[in-house]
Amino acid sequence: MYLNTKIFKAIAFKPPTPLPLSYWLLILVRFLLTLLPQTGYIHPDEYFQNVEVLAGDILGTDVARTWEFNPKFPIRNIFVPKLILAPPLHFIRITNPYTKHFLNIDLRTPYYLLVLPRLFICFLSLINDFCLYKICVNYGQNFRNRLTIFASSYVILVYCCRSFSNAFETIFFSVLLWLVSECMLKSDKVIYHDEFLNKKYKEASTPVERVKIFKLKTHLPGHSLNWVAVLATVVVIGIFNRPTFVGFAFPPIFFWLHRGLGSTVVGFKDFHYRMITFILCGIPITLFLILVDSYYYGYLTMADIESLKISWDNWVVTPLNFLRYNTNMGNLSDHGIHPRWLHIIVNVPLLFNVLGIIAIIVLTVHIYRFP
Repeated sequence: MYLNTKIFKAIAFKPPTPLPLSYWLLILVRFLLTLLPQTGYIHPDEYFQNVEVLAGDILGTDVARTWEFNPKFPIRNIFVPKLILAPPLHFIRITNPYTKHFLNIDLRTPYYLLVLPRLFICFLSLINDFCLYKICVNYGQNFRNRLTIFASSYVILVYCCRSFSNAFETIFFSVLLWLVSECMLKSDKVIYHDEFLNKKYKEASTPVERVKIFKLKTHLPGHSLNWVAVLATVVVIGIFNRPTFVGFAFPPIFFWLHRGLGSTVVGFKDFHYRMITFILCGIPITLFLILVDSYYYGYLTMADIESLKISWDNWVVTPLNFLRYNTNMGNLSDHGIHPRWLHIIVNVPLLFNVLGIIAIIVLTVHIYRFP
């Protein structure tokens, strides 16, 4: 039997080892920094693009709804903020009467309104750690060092524990990378066995051997459309959260579409089949998010639905509005246009430290050498 246990042993990985103490200490630091907020702030978007709006919706407090949530031309999707920040705010709303009565603790104070949503996001930031761990295990890499370095990152300790849409984007991107790595790993295994059996089928000298090998081929699991619906859903939600997610999602989805194209069992027919299926699987969640935004911003009401008097004016597509707004230089100048060198000179070193500086140097050298 060609598909035997020796083949599986050759491609199997060792069971994971316990995580280092330094990693757990850094996780503790992550939560302590969340529970002990500093007096300054990084950017007002942390509040005005998420917590401020939802606090008004859920807690009924007097808030400032920024222009991004103006019903006349909304550019921010409401589903993702509600998905992530509604649970801690509803927790405050529901439990506050009991904590005030029994513990004399008022949860509707600045500290708790700031910290509890951050604490929930801090828990969600562990999804990034989990995805990194799974990717390392999938490819037999040293996850201990990588997790420790990741947990010590300034980005994960500060930005990923706050209510930035970028922090949510990081979670979606981590999940996307993990799912794509799972798909690529499974495809590699199945394609390896498929090519192996094809070779043995051609070398078989008797009809009996060919029948046995053919039966083995029919038992190989499918791999071409692995996680396609989940991947499409993650990508669409990520784009509605921040349209810039297109740039982050493109490389992993590109590799997902190209799995096995260099082999003898996968061709461009599979590539187009995957792409069409991926697009089709993204349509339901796209329509759902458009429906949520249209209802939230008042473009669509229950009366419209009951009377079936629905037109194009009843729908709002926030990512499209986002692009329309940000491609107008006149709008951008109202908020202040960053110099073109800001991201390279300031933001990349700030976010990626030495790695970012090395990347800039290497990129500059390659550009200089390019004829």
